[in-house]
Amino acid sequence: MSFIACEEDDVDVSEFTGNEMVYNLTPESTYYNGSGSVTIKERVDQGVTIEIAMDPTGSGGSHPAHLHYGTFDVPDAEMAAMLIPVDASTGLSVTTIYMFLDETEISYNQLIDFDGSIKVHLDDGPNKKVVIAATNIGINASMNISDIAVCSSEKQAI
Repeated sequence: MSFIACEEDDVDVSEFTGNEMVYNLTPESTYYNGSGSVTIKERVDQGVTIEIAMDPTGSGGSHPAHLHYGTFDVPDAEMAAMLIPVDASTGLSVTTIYMFLDETEISYNQLIDFDGSIKVHLDDGPNKKVVIAATNIGINASMNISDIAVCSSEKQAI
């Protein structure tokens, strides 16, 4: 009696199609270095994964992150999707979305043409309006955040 063992070929079945877009995060606080990147990846299951990788803040806890409608300079911009909070000790967040908060389905192609921005906030309490990092995405990507003008004689916090 003989036994023959057959090995199956390892098949690399990726959850991603290979389509992705990378945006640079711009630090928006003098207290935290929020530089890093946002990578938007197309999934084979028609979802979209949004990965945030920024410098750890070292403050412990986490920082809420949101996908907003409009450019970064829109104060109190409507939220399109809540993202997994950024871990303060690692600077990482990975969120997979299939639809916006209003239950509108979203695809990779729609998101890279989206009129939106991503903001990382200090916390979701008394400092929720403090943005520590941000980037414009989609059709707004060519707008450099440092070029955004605020119509006021004083710099305003967004």
